Amino acid sequence: MDAFTAKQTDVTEGRSHPWTSMTTDNSSIYMDFIKNPKLIRSSLEDFMPFNKWPFVDTFYSLVEWINSSSSLLESNDCTFNAAEENPDKQYPYAKKCSARLMILFRHIEENCQERSIDWLMQNILQGVASSKLGFRAGAICLSPSTTCYLALGDKVDTGGMGQQVILTFFAYGKNDQRCYENIQQVISHAEHCLKKVNKKLKNGELDDIYR
Repeated sequence: MDAFTAKQTDVTEGRSHPWTSMTTDNSSIYMDFIKNPKLIRSSLEDFMPFNKWPFVDTFYSLVEWINSSSSLLESNDCTFNAAEENPDKQYPYAKKCSARLMILFRHIEENCQERSIDWLMQNILQGVASSKLGFRAGAICLSPSTTCYLALGDKVDTGGMGQQVILTFFAYGKNDQRCYENIQQVISHAEHCLKKVNKKLKNGELDDIYR
């Protein structure tokens, strides 16, 4: 599957963790899915109108796993953009849809280490690009996003400035149905790759780069 990196330039840049509410929508507030996993299937407003499509359940499962006790990662925010006319000429399909998931290390201090964020991005990128090679109707983009980790302080000199990783899932199809079928494959592949990275974390492979 195609995988690439890009600089993040939208409103996610420069936010805090945990964040309070969106400047563009005060009704959108941060929810701690580690403490409240039951909220996942009832609070992701972008996805709820599409609950009849299997990709939504696949996305819920990904968010549930990444915030579970078996994961060393967690999520921060997510969005979904419904199928629309496809402007991406490199993918010869009529329709395009996309979703976004922001992730970070469960161990907050790790997110303030540039080498750790680089390690996370490279391992996800390698996992995505080196498997599901025959799939050409989707892609995953990884972007670092500057983040203030409030648990470590909210000033530049307090050690709370770091990064998180934004995963943007793209899928394409000849119509809405195919588009949503393909984004289910993209999300499922992302979970598979993230679980492999999580296993590497548990095996101490990130710690090894500092030895």
